[in-house]
Amino acid sequence: MAIEKMSLVNLVGNLSELDEALIRCCKSGSFHIENSIHSTQGAKGFTVLTGANPFSNTLSKLVDLSVELSIPLQYEEFSSLDKSAEEITGYVQQLDGQLKELNDKCQAARQEIAQLEMASVHVQHLKDMDISFEQIFSSKYVRFRFGRLPRDSYEKLSYYEKEPFFFFSFDGDRDFLWCVYFVPTDRAPMIDEIFASLMFERIRIPRFAHHGTPQQSLEYIHEQLTARRAELEGLQKQLLSIKEEQIQPLRQMYCKLKFESDVYNLRKYAAVLNDKFYLVGFVPKKELKNFAALFEDTESVVCVDKPPEADSTVEPPIKLKNRWFSRPFENFVEMYGLPSYHGFDPTTLVSITYCILFGIMFGDVGQGLALVLIGYLMHKIKKMYLGQIIARCGVFSAIFGCVYGSVFGYEEALNPVYKALFGLDEKPVNVFEGSTTTMLLIGAVGIGVVLIILSMCVNIYIGVKNKDKERALLSQNGLAGLIFYVAVIAAAVGMLVLNINVLNPIFIVLFIVIPIAVMFLKEPLGKLLAKRKDIKPEGGVGDFIVQNFFEMFEVLLSYVTNTMSFLRIGGFILSHAGMMSVVMTLAHMVGSIGNPFVVVIGNLFVMAMEGLIVGIQVLRLEFYEIFSRFYDGDGKPFEPVRISYDINSK
Repeated sequence: MAIEKMSLVNLVGNLSELDEALIRCCKSGSFHIENSIHSTQGAKGFTVLTGANPFSNTLSKLVDLSVELSIPLQYEEFSSLDKSAEEITGYVQQLDGQLKELNDKCQAARQEIAQLEMASVHVQHLKDMDISFEQIFSSKYVRFRFGRLPRDSYEKLSYYEKEPFFFFSFDGDRDFLWCVYFVPTDRAPMIDEIFASLMFERIRIPRFAHHGTPQQSLEYIHEQLTARRAELEGLQKQLLSIKEEQIQPLRQMYCKLKFESDVYNLRKYAAVLNDKFYLVGFVPKKELKNFAALFEDTESVVCVDKPPEADSTVEPPIKLKNRWFSRPFENFVEMYGLPSYHGFDPTTLVSITYCILFGIMFGDVGQGLALVLIGYLMHKIKKMYLGQIIARCGVFSAIFGCVYGSVFGYEEALNPVYKALFGLDEKPVNVFEGSTTTMLLIGAVGIGVVLIILSMCVNIYIGVKNKDKERALLSQNGLAGLIFYVAVIAAAVGMLVLNINVLNPIFIVLFIVIPIAVMFLKEPLGKLLAKRKDIKPEGGVGDFIVQNFFEMFEVLLSYVTNTMSFLRIGGFILSHAGMMSVVMTLAHMVGSIGNPFVVVIGNLFVMAMEGLIVGIQVLRLEFYEIFSRFYDGDGKPFEPVRISYDINSK
């Protein structure tokens, strides 16, 4: 478990070679860039490069075109592309115009088809009318209205038989009659109101359908529909052909522009003075030699490395370095926060304790091996880091399942193995025996005590490493807190288990009173150790005593609650065994036919539900009971500059 050692790198060169330097930094994959202007605050005359990205508009338009053509953008080798950025802009504009013209034609064709289809529906109901539309529409003294009338309203027409109109129906269904009425021009408004009150729905016959009789008009409409559909199909084939032709060129142009755009965006990190650029960043120490070699053939770029502490304005980034087993657990550490550069990487500690605690709380040989398989498939197929963690936890579940003697809930399955290998008549741990249950709960608390003491020791180590005496000696998780906690635990074990009373005056004063007093006076004592003169509390002695009294009460209470929190380990051992006992009872009740089905479903249910709960609870123990005692997650991640061809990246 370690934090990758970094080197502070300064790149200096002629401004004309800035873009080339940035390109090489990106290609290296190992340069974490910082804002150089911050490092030059003590010097006068340095400026930053400003200006809008000249590639962004064309890049945005190109992305829009890819969406319009349904071409997913991905990396495509573009070294063979001989177009400049200006030529790409012209190409994109031309293609956009071509697509716009074709899409406008498609839209117009679709609108015509929709109008023709609607006209066909209307004229279809009038095809039995043996009179041409031209004759009807040419009338000057008579108005006509095509439409449909509810059948219920047809009977009411008799109320208006003296009104000056003629009504004819041509077609109908269960609810409506398709019809036409004629009325003198000067009486049309009144008759229209009458028919409107009868829920008459007017249908307007478009001018393009005015071709002879309704039957002849219908034939004309069908001819036009066939022609427009053929036209639309041809346009769509053109669009499809363009898409197939443009897949590779668009991807190549996108990648080239994205490359140019990302490099241009990195210019803002440079400081400039007298046509010279100045870049600051971090490179892993083991990769420094290869990184410096990238600039040996340049005319002016010089690479200078320094210790990471040489520039106080920038904080070294964090790159965790762990072995195969612990590496997936780096994601858990990053969830809480990366350690500081001079801090402690807890990944190995997390990987070991997490797997052990998970195995203890979820011990079953069969289910553990199933988790190994599931985790392996999750990692191989879905590339999920969680799959690697599940597989490792599954191994420990199987190991502790051998101790509990459980195989998919069959509690006696391993008894022959114990007999043959160890001469035991049954499994070594029977969870549901009264004495065993008590020992499991006591053991869970014991595990908690060991982990809390280990966390305190880590905190003391970090304090000593960073020369922080207050943290190492005086804090609740430092030497004073460790002495107090161990003393209280020793006294409790002596009295409750060994029947030995160690609480004599000397023990109480040395190991309880003095540590509490040291923790209470941590602030002024810390200032004394740091050789500071302002040891008097800022808010006054009275406020200091009151505030620290309540803080000490909270600290002492936290020792108890944090320790008892580990009882959940024993609780989940019992919970897992109890749930599998219920599954096996149900399987026995359904008989031999349903038994396999219940066993399989029950195991899957327990693995899914309790596996998830145990995983979360172990993570909670890691974060709240272990990490909180020594870990400061205030580091920033190591993010080397690189070109991202993801359309969502900025």
